[in-house]
Amino acid sequence: MITLRRGAAIAGATSLLAALVGCSVAANTPAPRPTPKHTSAPVAAVPLPVAVSIALPAQPPAPAVSPACAGNQPGVKHIIVSISQQHLYACDGQALFTDGPVTTGASAIANVDDSTPIGTFHILDKAQNTVLSGGDVNGQWNDPVQYWMPFTVGGCGFHDASWQNFPLGSPLYTTQGSHCCVHVGLDVVSTMFYWAQVDTLVTVES
Repeated sequence: MITLRRGAAIAGATSLLAALVGCSVAANTPAPRPTPKHTSAPVAAVPLPVAVSIALPAQPPAPAVSPACAGNQPGVKHIIVSISQQHLYACDGQALFTDGPVTTGASAIANVDDSTPIGTFHILDKAQNTVLSGGDVNGQWNDPVQYWMPFTVGGCGFHDASWQNFPLGSPLYTTQGSHCCVHVGLDVVSTMFYWAQVDTLVTVES
């Protein structure tokens, strides 16, 4: 009987010791530390280059070649007068700058030669608001003009003619034409005056 009680006491003490040891071990065991989490700061998005389309200005179309100017050299200003057509063509290279009907010199007057000379010339001078004076066996004249561009040393040139009482381009030029000059409409001669320079090429054709 004593032996049983002693054994039970020993067993109980052993259990208590195991419990105490177990608590001591649990208490002294360090708690697991959490693994630090490294968080990266957000990186700002870098904008990608954007392709921009730039519209280039359209190239102007090449000027059309005029039949009247087809034989002209590129870049050369050239005034062509056709006596048979009673017409003037101002060419800029092979393009027509302006044109219009004209009245050339009176070529059928018996006692004086007022015909416009045929050949190649150059503009010798330019003047505005002047008076053209002269005379022959048939009388004197003092004609006020707004634009004057002589092309011969004898005084033949381009000018307006407000006193002319028949249409430009008319066949009446042979007896009622100029004293060798080329009468040009005011709109055409004014445009031509500012376009042409002294030494601009002039050709008078039959």
